[in-house]
Amino acid sequence: MKRGVALVAALLTGLLAVTPAPAAPRIAIIIDDLGYNRRAGEAVIALPAPVTCAVIPETPHGRRLGREAAEAGKEVMIHLPMATLDARALDPGALHEGMNEAQVGAVLDRAQAVLPDARGLNNHMGSALTAEAAPMARLMDQLLHRHLFFVDSRTNAATQAERAARRAGLAAGRRDVFLDNQRDLAHINEQFNQLLRLARRRGQAIAIGHPYPETVDYLRQVLPLMEQAGVRVVPVSELLAPPDRAASAAAPRRPATSTATSHRTRP
Repeated sequence: MKRGVALVAALLTGLLAVTPAPAAPRIAIIIDDLGYNRRAGEAVIALPAPVTCAVIPETPHGRRLGREAAEAGKEVMIHLPMATLDARALDPGALHEGMNEAQVGAVLDRAQAVLPDARGLNNHMGSALTAEAAPMARLMDQLLHRHLFFVDSRTNAATQAERAARRAGLAAGRRDVFLDNQRDLAHINEQFNQLLRLARRRGQAIAIGHPYPETVDYLRQVLPLMEQAGVRVVPVSELLAPPDRAASAAAPRRPATSTATSHRTRP
């Protein structure tokens, strides 16, 4: 506990030593993997800032946590399992290699039925599928018809996902920092500082974390300090590049094959 307090105190000192920029830098924090553990998910929803809640649809508590997050004013995303390079087992409702557009549409139908308040989607794992241009084009075509944005979690440096999203005309972005690929308070602190450095240099940055106790405890302490530090915490949708309407108009469009295109998301 003393070590945690010291780290947060050091972070605050560093933040306040920086002269605020004319326009406040903005950060977005996506918390992935919600749905397995109800208590952990509710702790994320209770965080004192507009973190974005990325829920795996077909998990024991996914539906409930998605609803509670939306009711609490948190932005909700579909955290969709996708095929990996190491062929590990995937949750139900995943995207697999070789799926056609109708099959992709059926997966998204189920995900939106569970998470009707979702405004966007990011990949859960997906190191294999996100590196393939054709499957990503099929996915983005479906997301466009459903009025969903896309954030590339970047689980593979060779990812094609963000590029495919922009070509399809979606609002899109990418993860800049993983907060907790090591579940150690010192590492999380360093990654959060990296997020702030990027945001101060570029005006904005996006982080992904997980509902680990270490991450939630850290964020619970540090998020209330952001206003004093001159940093705005915003939903991830506020940091996405706007849709490229020219690219969307130029790309050939296949008719939507899914009945879920009538799903409406909040503007």
